[in-house]
Amino acid sequence: MSLFEKLKLVKSEEDVKDIYIKALGLKGYSKNLIDIQTKEIWFEAKDNSKHSTYAMFTQLLHYVYRAWDKGEYLPPFLAVADTQKAAIMKTEDVIPLLAKKNIKWGKRASDITPEALGVVSAYIGTHLVSFRIETHEDEFIKTFKDAINTGEIIRIQITPDNLKQVFDKWVTMIGREIKGVSDDDYALLFFADVMSDGTTATHDNLTAQLLHKGNSPVFSLGGKLRILSGSELALSVVIGHNGIPIA
Repeated sequence: MSLFEKLKLVKSEEDVKDIYIKALGLKGYSKNLIDIQTKEIWFEAKDNSKHSTYAMFTQLLHYVYRAWDKGEYLPPFLAVADTQKAAIMKTEDVIPLLAKKNIKWGKRASDITPEALGVVSAYIGTHLVSFRIETHEDEFIKTFKDAINTGEIIRIQITPDNLKQVFDKWVTMIGREIKGVSDDDYALLFFADVMSDGTTATHDNLTAQLLHKGNSPVFSLGGKLRILSGSELALSVVIGHNGIPIA
């Protein structure tokens, strides 16, 4: 039974935690306020797919901020996971945001403020690597295990030799999530993605552009905004500067 099939059968958040713990072979873990906690990684977990990746990370950062503010230990990686998706980022990438100390986190992680969600969402998008469990289970497991074992989120940089491989993967992960476009549009949208650092295009006058509407990435093509139907799953949309995991 695949990981996705197991997740479809869960009846509680504890089930979700246990499934991910087993799938990733996590050792020395605890399950407390932080849903899954090891020396290497902290998880926020949900027993449904109603929460966006941004919202889950904002809840997790509620705890991370308090630990950081007290000078307590932080793991090298932070992650979120639910019954359909998972994402990982380096803790060090979010420290500059925490250091500003101007986010209204709310009293509890479950009561994150709209302000906190907006600030976190705008900041972390280019630092995440996200996975749709149904279609990218093997890549998810490999990337997470490699991170825990090596201390790095291993990505393949885009080169002339692997461009076709990266493009095909982009179509599967991102292109097919974009509403209202045809197969012929994928090359333009892929180029727009590659030519963006997540917030700003590196070249002017592109036929298509990667933009943001609210807290979600969108593409502009032919004078119209093209929304990603699973935008919370497409946080790895920024590939031009960071590369993407390729199994």
